[in-house]
Amino acid sequence: MARIYHDEEADLEVLRSRRIAVIGYGNQGRAQGLNLRDSGLEVIVGSPRDKSWELAEADGMPVCSVQEAACQGDVLLLLIPDEVLPEVFRQDIAPGLKDGDVLDFASGYNIAFKLISPPSYVDVVLVAPRMIGLGVRELYLKGEGFPSFLGVEQDASGQALQVALALAKGIGSTKAGAIEVSFAQEAEM
Repeated sequence: MARIYHDEEADLEVLRSRRIAVIGYGNQGRAQGLNLRDSGLEVIVGSPRDKSWELAEADGMPVCSVQEAACQGDVLLLLIPDEVLPEVFRQDIAPGLKDGDVLDFASGYNIAFKLISPPSYVDVVLVAPRMIGLGVRELYLKGEGFPSFLGVEQDASGQALQVALALAKGIGSTKAGAIEVSFAQEAEM
């Protein structure tokens, strides 16, 4: 039986000294970025110079290139489409990774099917809301929360689960429940 985590099992303090880089400011990126910021965490956005960049600026988010955000961030939320993520990861994200960084995926696909192979010195976690970004934002603002899948693929730091739980709490998911699954299970579902 899958474990379900709630607010009392997650601690935002795990993220207080870390800079969260939201890579992609679309459907999930905007909602999760705003929720994390409203939870009192430091958030930057990595985006190409397009409408997403303009939207991030309009929302008052610090915004820079994906490559810059990957270098500046300690916790990277990879919230761009699965089909383009492997190339963006190789070109713009992997070169900036540091020992102790965290890669957070909202889909298990690229890890489960080995399209992305993160280095051994980073944590690899999954926080996958079970709804579109608009719902993620609206339910956070209402204080209701929403379900997410949550998992750890690689625990280089010994704190990967605590970081994943803090991210889930920061976006509002542990209020409703974050369900523990593997990356492969999320990809199959």
